Parts: sequence; C-alpha cells; structure tokens
Amino acid sequence: MAMDLLLFLSVFAISAIVFVPSHLIAVRANGGKKLLSTVNAMICLSAFIGATIGWLLLGDLFSSSGSKAVGCVGGGFSFLGFGGIYNLLGPASADRSISAHILNLIYQAPGHRMSKEELFALYSHSDILEKRFIEFAAVGVIEQQASQLTLTAKGRRIALTFAILGKALGLHPWYLERVRTHSA
Repeated sequence: MAMDLLLFLSVFAISAIVFVPSHLIAVRANGGKKLLSTVNAMICLSAFIGATIGWLLLGDLFSSSGSKAVGCVGGGFSFLGFGGIYNLLGPASADRSISAHILNLIYQAPGHRMSKEELFALYSHSDILEKRFIEFAAVGVIEQQASQLTLTAKGRRIALTFAILGKALGLHPWYLERVRTHSA
C-alpha cells in the first residue's frame, strides 16, 4: 500500500516535471498571447504524459491492476487540479491582476517607492480596459463596432453567472451603482 502511494506520487511528480519547462516554452513561443488556454493545454498534456509514463514504466510495480489504474489515472487527474490552482494563482494573476500590476510597478520604482500620482500616470484605467477589450473580442465574449461594445451570447451567459454569484455572496460592487445612476 505504501508503495502504491509512492507510485501515485511519482505519476504526479512526472507530470510536474514535464509541465514546468513545457508551459514556459509554450507561453514564450506564443508571446504571452492566449496565456490561460496555453497553460491549461500544457497542464492537460503534462497530466496525460505523466499518467502514460507511469502506466508504461511504473505499472508493474503497483500491487494490483486496480492500484495501477487508480495510481496512474488518479495521479494525472490530481495534477490537473494542482495545475488549475497554479494557473489561477500564478499566470492568471501575473497577467490579469490589477493588484499584482500595482505591486510590480512599485517594486520596479527606485527604492520600491512611488507616489500615487506616478502610479496613476504609469497605469491608467484606459490601459487596463483596452487590454481586456482586445482579449474579450478575441475569445468571442464581446463585439466592438466603432465605439459600441456588445456582449455576445457567450458574454451574456458569463455576465449572468457572475451577477448571480455576486448576488449570492452578497457582494456590492461600487461600480454597479454608477451604472444604475447613469441609467436612471
């Protein structure tokens, strides 16, 4: 049983060893475009490779064929979960988190200090929004015609999901009050 657990962990470790260089190479090859889908693809590929290598190279070491199946498939699926968490906390935050961007800008400033005015000059709201418009249009969430932005059916489903989640959690985003006031 202890050996089966170690073999399960080995499948997970193999997946991780494959993942680290492969996602770095893939993201750099794409120039950071389609970051999340690129990392997700590498997570899936690494989990598959880890499970396959475990099955082919370590399979005879498991105590039974059932243990082999659980260890190899479970190790791969466990890596998928780990990879998803990594993608949300790592690459997604580095690319999309306003908080991460602010901290990085202040970190790069001389003495790791900057005034609020300097920060706003370097990192404007229009920069953030423009990046998102391009990404949303590329994945088919919005359509832009001249200055008019329109949600696609996919965009409406995503917005509704977040609205329901926000309401269920009791969140009161300040910016929604501006929309309600502006619409009245």
